[in-house]
Amino acid sequence: MGRLEEAKGRLDRALARLEEVAQRPVREATTGTSADVEAALAASRAQCATLQAQSREMSDRLDAAIERLQDVLKEDEKNGAG
Repeated sequence: MGRLEEAKGRLDRALARLEEVAQRPVREATTGTSADVEAALAASRAQCATLQAQSREMSDRLDAAIERLQDVLKEDEKNGAG
C-alpha cells in the first residue's frame, strides 16, 4: 500500500470517528426524558442569548475603538505625521 493510500485510510478513519463523536450528543439527548431535553434546550437558549448580548457589546466596543483609531490617524495626517 502506497503512502497516499495509507494517508487516505487514516483520513477516512479519522472522519468516521469525528462523525461518530458528533452524533453522540444527539443520541444522548434523545435518551433523556422529555423534561430533561426541554431543560437542556432552555439552558442552551439562555446561554445563546447571553452570548449574543456579549457579542453585541464587544462589537460596539470594537467599533468605538476603531473609530477612535481612525480619528487619531486622520489627525496625524492633518498634522503631517503620516
